[in-house]
Amino acid sequence: MTVSGLATPFGFQSFPNFTQGRQGNSVNKIVIHHMATTDYDSVPGIWNNRQASAHYGIGQDGQIRAYVDEENTAWHAGDWGTNLTSIGIEHANVNLAPNYDIAQDTVEASAKLVADIAKRYGFGQVVPYKNLFPHSQFTSTACPGQLTGKLQEIADRANAINNGGGYVPTQTATSAPQPVAQTAIQKFQAGGNRFVLHGSFINDNCQLQYGIYQVRSQELTAEPFAWRDNGIPTKLLEDLDDPQGRSFNDGGRVAFKKEYQRGTIDKYSENANAVGIDFLDGNGIIWFDADKFWNHA
Repeated sequence: MTVSGLATPFGFQSFPNFTQGRQGNSVNKIVIHHMATTDYDSVPGIWNNRQASAHYGIGQDGQIRAYVDEENTAWHAGDWGTNLTSIGIEHANVNLAPNYDIAQDTVEASAKLVADIAKRYGFGQVVPYKNLFPHSQFTSTACPGQLTGKLQEIADRANAINNGGGYVPTQTATSAPQPVAQTAIQKFQAGGNRFVLHGSFINDNCQLQYGIYQVRSQELTAEPFAWRDNGIPTKLLEDLDDPQGRSFNDGGRVAFKKEYQRGTIDKYSENANAVGIDFLDGNGIIWFDADKFWNHA
């Protein structure tokens, strides 16, 4: 690993979640993430539980840590082809939901790291959505939060560094592709109609409906609610308040079982702003509010 003049005290060889090599592919992009935590010392442990990783992590104070060697494939983008051709950078937050703010020191360090990577791999100018991407470009996720709006700043600062000067906004950015405001449905479509849903949510009500026990969750389901269209079968879920998973008490927290936490969106309803997913459990399409589902991913 060669990172010019940047401190990377975390030994990458001690981190297990990556694939050796890049299967003959070259690095041509950088993917930006946020950690959704203020403590980047905890990140390797979180990744071990989720089977994820990234090449670098940046703390609130701008300290850079190397987790996975650049020659190897980190599991960060939610898309294997992107993993093989990219370097993933995680950024610690200064607070948690709903803001997930990022310190300016973190942004400055990110620009230095991006500049270094771009120079070594011959990117030329760093351009958002050409060789610098948010995680959400490749899978349905709210990551990297506020950093999506800072991609241009990171690119401008990285280009200024590689052009031998201080920070001066680059004029080339005006001709670069700019992200267009997208609806949640458009974001899912841009991500390849894929979803990833690791988090938990509240079971507002559990009832026996149409011969199966189902959960209603206002955090996810579309309105107006109907058990036939929006109820979530309990067989898809884990009851986090009951290790045996048998109670599903109203007001408790639940999560999708691992085998149902990622997949393909099967239908869209623009009028209802809803996404429809068939979990292949024999009960057909379940409709979720697109914005709620996107923000929860």
